[in-house]
Amino acid sequence: MRLNLIVLFFTCFFILMSHAAIAQINPVDLMTEVLKKSGEVKSFEADVDIDVDVDFIRIPVKKGRVFFKSPDKFRFRATGFVLVPKKGLNFSVMDMLSKKHTPIYAGNDENNHILKIVPMDESSDFVIATVWIDNTKTRINKMDVTTIGQGNYVMEFHYGNLSYDLPVETKVMFDISQVDIPMKFIGNLKVDQKKAGERSKGVVTLNYSNFKINGDIPDQVFEEVGADTQ
Repeated sequence: MRLNLIVLFFTCFFILMSHAAIAQINPVDLMTEVLKKSGEVKSFEADVDIDVDVDFIRIPVKKGRVFFKSPDKFRFRATGFVLVPKKGLNFSVMDMLSKKHTPIYAGNDENNHILKIVPMDESSDFVIATVWIDNTKTRINKMDVTTIGQGNYVMEFHYGNLSYDLPVETKVMFDISQVDIPMKFIGNLKVDQKKAGERSKGVVTLNYSNFKINGDIPDQVFEEVGADTQ
């Protein structure tokens, strides 16, 4: 009987300590730290391999170049590449999170703190986002974003050994019904017409290499238009 009471005491103790630890986590402070670390990257450019996979068509891996300049200039340069969810790739995650919002602590898993992000800006292009923040590195490992008019996107970020918290791989999962696929781009690629008429999922995987971080990138890079996309 005494042993059972001791076990019950320690069980309750650890449960209370666990809840106390969660209660001590301030979501505002946590997001502030994430943004502070990301702010160390003023600019970067990198080569990127773009792998698009949808249920009804297989598109060869394309190569391109990506550019970013603080606070919100972001551009892909990949000739002929159009099959992407624009809201999933053509915006800066940190720019989105830097706008007025309310973070709510929603719990944790083995590796992450989980926050719900509610935008407070009327011009925001997303309704709500769930963010998984690494509990040791204080960087974003995953985001689930519900946008306005562009569906839902899940983004996973994988990091290498860079000096800054820049992902070496980004995976974007989305509903293919949210993406227009021009026939001129499909060309002679084999399409499963039966699957093409169904609701399908798409995955874009971007693998980055040859980073140049915090170098000088002319503004003209972000103003060019033409054959290259986005």
